[in-house]
Amino acid sequence: MNDKRIKDALTIWQELSQSPEEYYAYEARLKYILDEEAKLEDAKYFAEKEGVAKGIKQGIEQGIEQGLEQGLEQGIEQGLEQGIERGEKKKQQEIALKMLQKGIDLETIAEFTELTLSEINKLKEQFY
Repeated sequence: MNDKRIKDALTIWQELSQSPEEYYAYEARLKYILDEEAKLEDAKYFAEKEGVAKGIKQGIEQGIEQGLEQGLEQGIEQGLEQGIERGEKKKQQEIALKMLQKGIDLETIAEFTELTLSEINKLKEQFY
């Protein structure tokens, strides 16, 4: 026979052999213990639920903050790059215009300014 079965049988026999007052006190104590365990389980559940909600909120806030920082950095970097590129392009066009004024041929202007012949012709049409 199994030891657990014997233990369970003894527990049941002890419960049944008690006086009604003892049995009522035993049941009341058992109910109190079970109620306390249930309260603890509820507290754990709600604490865990609250912790998860706080964690999600904090994660979202951190994600937004990091995203904004990265976006700002990338925006500034891209803006600077575009500004530099536009400045370089404008300078190339200014040089090309000066070269056109001096009567230098289009291929030479393209070679020195790195502008395409099409871009040089557009400049020529706009200013001459």
